[in-house]
Amino acid sequence: MATKSRRPQMEDVLSCRLNGLAVVCENLANPHNVGAVIRSCEALGILNVYIVEERGPSKLSPQVTAGADAWVGVHRYRRARRALGDLRALGYRVYAATPEADASDLEDIRCDAPLALLFGNEQDGITEEALEYADGTFTIPMYGFVGSLNVSAAAAIAVYTCSRRWRSIRGEGDLSPAQREEWRGRYLEQQQRRRGTL
Repeated sequence: MATKSRRPQMEDVLSCRLNGLAVVCENLANPHNVGAVIRSCEALGILNVYIVEERGPSKLSPQVTAGADAWVGVHRYRRARRALGDLRALGYRVYAATPEADASDLEDIRCDAPLALLFGNEQDGITEEALEYADGTFTIPMYGFVGSLNVSAAAAIAVYTCSRRWRSIRGEGDLSPAQREEWRGRYLEQQQRRRGTL
């Protein structure tokens, strides 16, 4: 009964999911940040988050994710070149977050074709290897004395901005009928697991 009662919400969520926007986290060290990025992505309708773990496995904080990792595709890679190469092969353009002055303004990124937003390590930023796969870089304009944002806050702002622009061009959601059916099955299975019926 609980699953049946949540079906309308499930269909609403599926109708707003975005496959055309993805987020890549390269070597984030703080479990809080990894979890916060995933949670923001799920809340804003992003379907896929790519986690590059060249410096060791990223641990997710259940308190921070609040279960969001169960509702999105979390793809783990050992090498940035594999993750970004796979995204490029799927037709995504890759834009890397950077504080550099010559980067594009976040508002100027085109959101009319598949786009992956890349965020780097809290201390070291994005690796040179990963930057080689980027089609461009972007920055979030700052107007205060502090010259940077926490990576999870930057990701949330960027995802919100780009998802709003994507929806204004492409509509509320962009899953194909086959993708909707696949994820509907995943969500039903996840709900059954949570109810202990599997």
